[in-house]
Amino acid sequence: MLSFILLFASVTFATDTRPSCELAKESIVSRSSSGLAQVSNVGGIRIKCYVPARPFPTKPGGEPRPGLKATTAAYEISADGSKKSVPSEVKVFAGGGDGFGPNPEPEWVEFDMLIPLDSKELDAEARRYLAKLQESMTPEQKAQFATYPQEKALENLRQFVVQNRVGHFQVECRVLDGSRVMGVDIIELEVLFKGRFSDTGLFGSPPV
Repeated sequence: MLSFILLFASVTFATDTRPSCELAKESIVSRSSSGLAQVSNVGGIRIKCYVPARPFPTKPGGEPRPGLKATTAAYEISADGSKKSVPSEVKVFAGGGDGFGPNPEPEWVEFDMLIPLDSKELDAEARRYLAKLQESMTPEQKAQFATYPQEKALENLRQFVVQNRVGHFQVECRVLDGSRVMGVDIIELEVLFKGRFSDTGLFGSPPV
């Protein structure tokens, strides 16, 4: 599978543009002695991918062309070099490209990726956040919150915990035009422990 990905990523298209993905500079906090990009475990990991421009619609009145999408597949690399698949999530927030003219510029899509904590770590972080939130409440707020099921509050809170698992990862990034794969590239990075969501997250109303 990996050899296919590398082959696909190295194909030269008519525009002489190869699919490529890179970490945003603002996501890189440091580099290892070998030059491997290192990012924080708190917050999303921003990535930008480029692919050859799609043909401009030629139908009269041209239908609007949907924006590009992206998906990722993350693999954790152990000290012995073995790999295991781990979950990853993507939130696309920008894209563009100039598809006009005889030499159109590449199209691009930019997104935030999260390599979420495993279930037990996610539960522990949600409980820690909720405990700190309760400490900051007034007596009236605590009384009101006590009437709400704690497990339901934790369930709702889990989806807001933006904290990456720590480790060394290889990430396969795919750029999609609908269901069609436009390009694939691989990024390798290390996620460092820089804090906890429960310490940096915004405190406010209980998650109900």
